[in-house]
Amino acid sequence: MKFIADHDFHIHTTVSSCCRDENQTPENLLQYAIRNGFHKVCITNHLWDESVPSEAEWHPDHTYERLKTVLPLPTHEGAKLLFGAETDIDYNNVLGISKKTIDEMDFLTVATTHLHLAGNTVREKIQTPQQAAEIWLEKIRALLNMDLPFHKMGIAHLTCGHILKNQTPQVIELLPHEDLYGIFENCANKGVGIELNMKTLAMDDESKRILLRPYYIAKDCGCKFYLGSDSHKQSALENIKAEFENIITLLDLQEKDKFPLVKRS
Repeated sequence: MKFIADHDFHIHTTVSSCCRDENQTPENLLQYAIRNGFHKVCITNHLWDESVPSEAEWHPDHTYERLKTVLPLPTHEGAKLLFGAETDIDYNNVLGISKKTIDEMDFLTVATTHLHLAGNTVREKIQTPQQAAEIWLEKIRALLNMDLPFHKMGIAHLTCGHILKNQTPQVIELLPHEDLYGIFENCANKGVGIELNMKTLAMDDESKRILLRPYYIAKDCGCKFYLGSDSHKQSALENIKAEFENIITLLDLQEKDKFPLVKRS
């Protein structure tokens, strides 16, 4: 059976400082879920847990206390909002959340590719695609070496534009096949979800060839996938189901490839 686009597990409200659309509220996200036939949508605002020390300076509003201000979440019989977060790994490879905090959440997505944050996720601004490729591999390996509840976690936007401005395809092309196979075999063994949020409808064939390669390898290794819009505004949600369905078709995903947490319960 083909993978059904029935969820969105990466989406922001105005609790994230970079979300400036006042209509991006839990109530409106519930309506978004109902309109699209999504039975689960997880709110994943940015977080650096105040209980986790870091040499880097993180946004003062991205604390767990602020994150919890979305609670209690509105409810509906046919669609469920879940409470989650999106966190980062700093330049010392410290994860921005404690195990105790993870336990209080439904889901956590980890951004290993926010490589544009010099002084936070990387010490200094990345200068070359080769340097970015090395850090791409380093951060995922660091995450997978942690003792974490991977069954309720995902790895966000592995091929996003934040890797290296205007040069993300060059970075992805530098990732060796054997390294990707090693990483995604580990992902499959750990049970961590792989996020799909790439917009492919307007993408040219060469970009698809380059940027979809990691996901084909992840599928070949037995990884499980979930969908995430990473939306920060209502207008970005207008065509999102079509985008989800297109990448599902391109990867030829089946329901057996779906991350267990996003399935109907």
